[in-house]
Amino acid sequence: MLVISYLYPPSEEMGAQACAQIARYLPDYGWTPIVLTVRQPHPDRGRQAEGIRRGTEIRTAVLPHPFAMYRALRSWGRSIQVEPVDEGLPDESRRRSRLRYWALSLLAVPDAFTGWIPAAVLAGWRAIRRHRVEHLISSGPPWTSHLVGLMLARLSGLPWTAHFRDPWVMSRVEMARFKPVSAQSRRLEAALERMVVTRADTVVCVTEEHAALLRRVHAQTDASKFVTIPNGFDGVEWEELAGGDRSDAAEGGSFVITYAGTLYDRRTPAPLFRALRALIDAGEVDRERIRIDLLGRCDVADGRRVSDLAAECGLSDCVRLTGPLRSSDALRRMTQSDLLLLLAEGLTLQVPGKTYEYLRAGRPVLALAPEGAVARLLRRTAGTWVIDPADQIGLITALREAYRRWADGTELPAPDPAAVAAFDRRILAGRFAEVFAGGATAAPRPESRPQAGEAR
Repeated sequence: MLVISYLYPPSEEMGAQACAQIARYLPDYGWTPIVLTVRQPHPDRGRQAEGIRRGTEIRTAVLPHPFAMYRALRSWGRSIQVEPVDEGLPDESRRRSRLRYWALSLLAVPDAFTGWIPAAVLAGWRAIRRHRVEHLISSGPPWTSHLVGLMLARLSGLPWTAHFRDPWVMSRVEMARFKPVSAQSRRLEAALERMVVTRADTVVCVTEEHAALLRRVHAQTDASKFVTIPNGFDGVEWEELAGGDRSDAAEGGSFVITYAGTLYDRRTPAPLFRALRALIDAGEVDRERIRIDLLGRCDVADGRRVSDLAAECGLSDCVRLTGPLRSSDALRRMTQSDLLLLLAEGLTLQVPGKTYEYLRAGRPVLALAPEGAVARLLRRTAGTWVIDPADQIGLITALREAYRRWADGTELPAPDPAAVAAFDRRILAGRFAEVFAGGATAAPRPESRPQAGEAR
């Protein structure tokens, strides 16, 4: 099994961990992973990168990419726009601005990592021949991984699974939140997605909403090609986690609200701060008994410093910014919380990876999410409040209920353990194994291993 992923530990990206855990547990189902990834500039970071390498790793260099120009040019402005900002500019300057933006949009197809393709295809082809690989799986984003998978599938004729962890081609406005987009660049990306979907033997999506969209967009493709296997959590990591006393976190009997992750795109705790301020002003919440822990890269949200957002609501001394934590420390802090905050504004087709760790923590979840994949998942697992990001009254109502139950000593609702158990990556690896076997039921076969020099 050749696993093609630009992201892989020691990278700490969520996509890297997802791919690593698939590779970690595939041997339990008779598959030996050969991982094709990039050479990392930084060393291993301990336990998180260890224990997952049950196969061979092939790390290659990445050629410089012209898209680096974009990162430099971006300093000319403060944000990415759907169209270049040229109001008030002379005609000649406006034309140069639009031309620059158009050129950058083409350089960004499909991402900034296509410099990996030559080395990856060469190394992948050698690995296929040397290890007698039987199946290919590529995981994106970055979408460059799928282009490598496409080329290797064509060269080798091997069955190929394309794993879509996120939607690739979205609306022009949605795509322009992350990089320059023009009509031409979007058409190119749509053509690349079509090539991948057409050639792949199976397309694995992480939500049924995304799979349904791809079935509609690629109606000429056999609908049975699209399979849904959700993201999940590492059950082994949770089992190794020493149980913590929740009283350790609740200093002086505080009601602890925790957000874990990175605040990027539209994710901001500002609605939470405003709702708490309203409840404090109404005398329904004791400000001295509130604590908000933001774990991870949370200094800035939606272009503003989080400390300023907290100060505007008079919550400066209630908010703690911890910065990035070790995975085990972050998980422990989740279990010690009274309420876990999930920010998913604008996400209808995907589910933030942190959601599954929240559910495994067994604590109540308050999600600011629109109708879509996140809302459906959380309602299925119970123990959650799902509020539309624009519904400030609904947010205040949910916080009031959670705080009152906590203050009264009433047990807060928790996610259903039986429903959550299905998202253990050990189980999900078995579902991938079923896909690789062509739909056959896959039961763990720890005793079954290919001989040295072979890889299924």
